[in-house]
Amino acid sequence: MEWWFVSLALCACICVMFTPGISTPSGPASATCATLEQSRFFGVFSSKTALPSAPCSWTLQNPDPRRYTVYMKITKPTESCTPRQVRTFQFDSFLETSRTYLGMESFDEVVRLCDASSAVAYLESSKQFLQVRKVMPRLGLEPMEEDKGNDEGSQFNAEFLVVGKRNPSMPACEMLCQWLEDCLATSTHGNPCGIMMTPCQCWEPPKRKTAGCYRGGVYTEKCTPTVRDSNQGWSGWGRWSECSNECGGGVQVRSRACQPEDGVCGGVVEEGRACNPQPCIGQVQQRSQGLRSIIGQRRDSDGTIMANQAPHKGDTWSSWSVCSVSCGEGMQSRTRSCMRSTYSTQCTGPLRENRPCNNTAACPVNGAWDEWAPWSLCSSTCGRGYRDRVRTCKQPQHSGEPCRGPVKQTKFCNIAVCPVDGYWNDWSAWTPCSASCSNGTMQRTRECNGPSYGGSECRGEWQETTNCFLKDCPVDGRWLLWSSWGSCSKSCGGGHQLRHRVCEGPFFNGEPCNGDKKELRNCNEKRCPEPHEICGEENYGSVVWKKTPAGDTAAVSCPSDATGLILRRCTLDAVGLAFWENPTHIKCISKEFQDIQNMRDNVTRSQSGELVDGVSEVLSKVRMVSTDNIKYSGDLLAVMEVLRNSTEIFRGSKMSLSNADVENYAHTISNLLQETHREKWDEAQLMGANIKEFFSLIENFIDMIGRQMRDFQDIYEITDNLELSIQKRPRTMTSDVTFPLKGWRGIIDWVRNSEEKVKVSRSALSLDQSTGFVTGIVLYRNLGPILSFQSNSTLLNSKVVTVTVKPNPGFLSAPVEIDFPHLHNVSRHGNQLVCLTFVCVCARSASLLGSWSARGCRSVSRDSSTTCVCDGLSTFALIARPNPDLNMDKSLLPSVTMIVGCGVSSLTLLLLIIIYVSVWKYIRSERSVILINFCLSIICSNALILISQTQARNKVMCALVAAFLHFFFLSSFCWVLTEAWQSYMAVTGRLRNRIIRKRFLCLGWGLPALVVAISVGFTKAKGYGTVNYCWLSLEGGLLYSFVGPAAAVVLGVAVELLCGSPSSRTDVDVCRVGHHRPPLRTVPDPLRCLRFSGGIHHCHGALHPAQRGQYTHNQSRCAFNMFEYARAHKHACFRSRRQ
Repeated sequence: MEWWFVSLALCACICVMFTPGISTPSGPASATCATLEQSRFFGVFSSKTALPSAPCSWTLQNPDPRRYTVYMKITKPTESCTPRQVRTFQFDSFLETSRTYLGMESFDEVVRLCDASSAVAYLESSKQFLQVRKVMPRLGLEPMEEDKGNDEGSQFNAEFLVVGKRNPSMPACEMLCQWLEDCLATSTHGNPCGIMMTPCQCWEPPKRKTAGCYRGGVYTEKCTPTVRDSNQGWSGWGRWSECSNECGGGVQVRSRACQPEDGVCGGVVEEGRACNPQPCIGQVQQRSQGLRSIIGQRRDSDGTIMANQAPHKGDTWSSWSVCSVSCGEGMQSRTRSCMRSTYSTQCTGPLRENRPCNNTAACPVNGAWDEWAPWSLCSSTCGRGYRDRVRTCKQPQHSGEPCRGPVKQTKFCNIAVCPVDGYWNDWSAWTPCSASCSNGTMQRTRECNGPSYGGSECRGEWQETTNCFLKDCPVDGRWLLWSSWGSCSKSCGGGHQLRHRVCEGPFFNGEPCNGDKKELRNCNEKRCPEPHEICGEENYGSVVWKKTPAGDTAAVSCPSDATGLILRRCTLDAVGLAFWENPTHIKCISKEFQDIQNMRDNVTRSQSGELVDGVSEVLSKVRMVSTDNIKYSGDLLAVMEVLRNSTEIFRGSKMSLSNADVENYAHTISNLLQETHREKWDEAQLMGANIKEFFSLIENFIDMIGRQMRDFQDIYEITDNLELSIQKRPRTMTSDVTFPLKGWRGIIDWVRNSEEKVKVSRSALSLDQSTGFVTGIVLYRNLGPILSFQSNSTLLNSKVVTVTVKPNPGFLSAPVEIDFPHLHNVSRHGNQLVCLTFVCVCARSASLLGSWSARGCRSVSRDSSTTCVCDGLSTFALIARPNPDLNMDKSLLPSVTMIVGCGVSSLTLLLLIIIYVSVWKYIRSERSVILINFCLSIICSNALILISQTQARNKVMCALVAAFLHFFFLSSFCWVLTEAWQSYMAVTGRLRNRIIRKRFLCLGWGLPALVVAISVGFTKAKGYGTVNYCWLSLEGGLLYSFVGPAAAVVLGVAVELLCGSPSSRTDVDVCRVGHHRPPLRTVPDPLRCLRFSGGIHHCHGALHPAQRGQYTHNQSRCAFNMFEYARAHKHACFRSRRQ
């Protein structure tokens, strides 16, 4: 079969058997020179193209090792070959992390690429990947220069074939059988065949058709055999054909085929017999002569067709044929035909005769192989071994040809897998040094082959690193760490700090350090407190408190019976003066409570069996000590911390409290609420501690007790300061929860006389849990004085009640109702309040910050009690506060003195403006325009002063009013300065330029606007408005933006008053040229009016000291008014003199 036909058939097979690749193998010899063949079932590759350099690899992937086997035929190099440079192996997978081949098996023993004893090598692979790798040659085995040029002789070619294990294709089997035949034909004991088994039936003879025979090893259909006497080589006779006639005698024929191993069969191919001998009735019998000649024939014992034994008249015999063989015993034959007429009888005797013909010449007999013996057992019980088979040759005779072919065939075998220990491949070459100078590293790697089938792992590292040094590198200088910052040059007002650093290097011609050795930064930029902003040294409470700036806190040691610090804060009052607040002892803890804390710490570290007993002892002692020994506010917080930790210990250990523990817990809380501790609670709340922590402590205690209670169990504790009720009910209970529980023994008087009632509807609680629920209600006797909502405008008018349910029901479908009797009779409470001015609201704790809110509650008031209906569970109280619509805070109203002063001043100035407008055509001049603008600035400032007193609570509006007030105050001063400038220019005769006149407006309105804009821009409006008044704050120096310009104006007016003289130009008319001016005595002197209104305007600053925020600028305005009066009087005299 031609090679192109086989290739075409294999390509068609590949198209049918295409299967996608599973995965790409890893670990090639080189990532840049690697070839992967996938989804190919036949192919050819050359090492010249696939492995052009070293290292390089070519990998064939088996589509599915369970279904296919890979076979390869390698044509070895014809000339030079470098040993062990080309490696061939199979493996299952490659692990990149450990550089390990799994299931690796080498084919170097099978291929023997450099073994010239055989030109072709065959191998069989059954694993995932088959790889041919070209590696770097070992030292001393590099090819010579002349060998490098001979590329063609050192190259090899390979063909691969992927054959299915089940139902392989016919073209693939034909090629594989040919490979197997060639492989076995060239196999020796030292070079066994690499094909161990095939799925193809390579030795099964093909099916033979009838009427065919083998001649010279070629099968021929419908061959004509040579006659021989021997029956050897004949197939069995076929079936008899149908009879040639239906009556009167006919003939049936059958045939056989000649199938000799060699030579020609002896005998006849066909024979006949008589059939249907019955006579024909009514038919004419017509027979051919050829048919009659065989009617009645029979087959004798030697297989010839014989006629009946009746006498006959036969035809003559033909001549004997040529002997069938030229040597040895052959056969000759002759034939005759039967000729008869209608009246003659049938012929008798044989129609053909055979006779042997002897030839004295003996024929040469070629040697003949016997059948192959069975394959021997594998030489190895596991792993790769070999097996062989032999055959014997029948010797030739009479100069015949000897037997051709091998006497023995050998092939590899592998009947079982052996545990193969992993072993390392050779190390790769060292990589280049990682650094071009100084110290570097070089690396080399190696790959692990295996292990396979339970063998041991490769021992050692797959990567090796060594140091290398080429030359010294230039080392640039580098800065060491900065030193710590030095002390600030100033304690306040902006100072400087300095730090240093040192440059290390450079070395070996490196670059020097870039940057500065020193670094300077600003420090203590906060403004230095003014003397009035520093709390002076004070001896208070047998303790000397040193000077402290406002905003800082001073600390001294607690008394000898306590540990910690006493804190005292220095703060500013409303006008910016520093003062000492009262000392606080929130950080002071008495030694008795310090001992309890130490006892608690020891209990926490004890074993679980001793834990409960230890906590019980702590609760007992803290109750006893807290009864009379709470001296400082820090003791209150220490007791709360001990109770909170005890609760966490019991909850974490899931152990039950005894009745004594519950009683000690409740009485300790009651001790915290004694009347004598009110000031201590105030201290604690001022320093950050909030009453919310106290409420949280109570709720956690109720939750802890409820977890260990049984259904229908009640706990009822009564102390001097609280009434505690804890009830646990099953989920199926339908009755409401009420408080208090009457009829209990030991009820003291204040509880017996209390009328507070609480009702929690069962239908309001939506509980999904199957267990019961716990309701805790606490009535506090005297918690009101320490609550954070106490103020002058808010009055607690009931006791405080806490209601909690565990687990938390969430939203209440029905509200909780609390009846509060009033603590105070509103109609008799003070002289400032009456009954109708109070609005009773119900308040509850609203947030974690401890605030109170009336949201979600409504009140139903009666004569002496109020019912609060709330839609949530919390802490409830009844408060009373004045109605803001009927009783506005007096601090929001201006004082009578301010109203009178501002009103009279504004009316006087308005009257002056009206007079000026009425006679404007007579007095129109620059001076008149200046005076009208001055009057407008004073009127606007008066209006803003009155408005500012009502906007102190609104921060945005207060800041806006303060900015405008700043502007109009400065504009009034600037217009006075403008009037002085105008007078000076008029007296000196320089007022004729209109440009100078327009500058008056810029000075009167533009300069104040510029000062205010700069002040707002720098301060971002911080300092405009305070909590008590809408004016510039005394803190931060913002007030100087008013005092500075005002002082400059006063100074300018004073200079003009002392140095200015109109003697040089006595004839200058200050009125407008071209207008008749009536005598000035008929027009009221505007400066006299301004002097009168200004005095009234600024008198309230001294008469009303409560307005301390306005005091500073009012006094400055009064002083300025005195300068203005003197200057105006002088100018009036000058003008009267000119008249």
